[in-house]
Amino acid sequence: MKVSGITSQGKFIIGSLLLATFALLPGMSHAQSANECSFSRTLESGVAGEDVRCLQKYLNGAGFAVAATGPGSPGEETSLYRTLTVEAVQKWQTAKGVSPASGVFGPKSQAAYLLDLVAGLEALKPLAVVTTPQPIVSGVSTNANTQEKESVENTIESAIEMMLDTYKELQDMRDDAPEEAADIADDVQDSLETLLDSLKLYFSGDYSEAEEVATSALEDAIDALEDAGGESPSKEAEDVLDDVLDLYEDIEDLFNEAEDNGDSVGDAEDMLDEAKDLLDDAQEAFDNRVYRQAISDALDAEEILEEARDEIDTVSEKDAIEEVEDAIDEFDEAEEEIKDADDDGEDVDEAEDFLDDAEREIKRAESALDDEDWVNAIKYAKKAQKLVDQALDAIGGSDSDEDEAEEELDDAWDEYRDAKDEIDEADDDDDDIGDAEDYLDEAKDLLDDAEDAADDEDWDEVMDLVEEALEEIEDALDEL
Repeated sequence: MKVSGITSQGKFIIGSLLLATFALLPGMSHAQSANECSFSRTLESGVAGEDVRCLQKYLNGAGFAVAATGPGSPGEETSLYRTLTVEAVQKWQTAKGVSPASGVFGPKSQAAYLLDLVAGLEALKPLAVVTTPQPIVSGVSTNANTQEKESVENTIESAIEMMLDTYKELQDMRDDAPEEAADIADDVQDSLETLLDSLKLYFSGDYSEAEEVATSALEDAIDALEDAGGESPSKEAEDVLDDVLDLYEDIEDLFNEAEDNGDSVGDAEDMLDEAKDLLDDAQEAFDNRVYRQAISDALDAEEILEEARDEIDTVSEKDAIEEVEDAIDEFDEAEEEIKDADDDGEDVDEAEDFLDDAEREIKRAESALDDEDWVNAIKYAKKAQKLVDQALDAIGGSDSDEDEAEEELDDAWDEYRDAKDEIDEADDDDDDIGDAEDYLDEAKDLLDDAEDAADDEDWDEVMDLVEEALEEIEDALDEL
């Protein structure tokens, strides 16, 4: 059984062997069997050939009839690509999202055709499961047979997914590296032929042998995909699982530390248990080669772990050290600015008093670090930072309340617009945006209120409203 490799147009086609897969399933017509509809050229008005006849059969069977009666109608397909075929292809292109819907059946349409076939294979899998005889073997449980069968199905499904992903990758390299693409095409051919052997064993009820052969096909498909420059779902799933497992261990350590210190942990323990269950499900899906499900379960666990971290009221040594270092840096900068103001003849007495107070708080923060009292270290460091700000205000080193509020409001509007663009783009791409738009609407209302507060010169109110709006914007982005 031969797979078309790289054609004169540089297009890699795996349709014929995938159609052979279809031929093994119950209910498929001969029109969709192995050696038909393997397109190696662009079909357009005026051409003729058996590939045109096969296309007409496909269109008629897919609900885009070339003609209701006579030439081109179901059972009377022709080898001529004329006006009726063009019109049927245009309707099909519109339905499949192929643009422009020109009626020319070229590389883009042929790719959509292949995707449609693979989607059909997915839809037929439950039928295959129902109609395949279940062998009863002495000493072997029905449940064991069911598990073996499901494992084979998962492996076959993953292999087909890898092959389709490889097909997509080869579209990008067909011009730059046609010889390398041709070699990879041959590898996919070998993998597909192995997969067909597995399917034959599957439908004969020999699930154990089918699993072994399907695994070989899957491994070959993964190698081909990676050779084509793609990342296999198996590798992606493995990386995601490793990352989330590392996160689980970090949050578990944080939880244990918080409990030992008598800190509040909220519902973190329940969340850790829930995340662990999801990670177990993800590992099971990975072992069964259901890689997309493994990724989904792992990412759900990651989200819960992030929430668990928020539940734990504790700070780390790293957090405390960074906060104290920030306070010292701000103090040094303010000290230099106050010295320059003094040299310029400005009154800096009040500023120096604030700076002296800030220095005392920094010393207390450093002492807390020595005592490994991370909470108080952060507390004193933040107090020092506030005193530094007051020192700068005393010499005019910072903007006035009005200028600061207006600047913060302008920045918040910029963040709002950026977030809106990002959410609109995600919505256009049909990504799940959750409640992002609702959060963004709330942020806009708060910023409008801040504008009103600015008109009333209530700068403290402006700052409070801006802070609330920024939180809503952050929540909106988190929904993505």
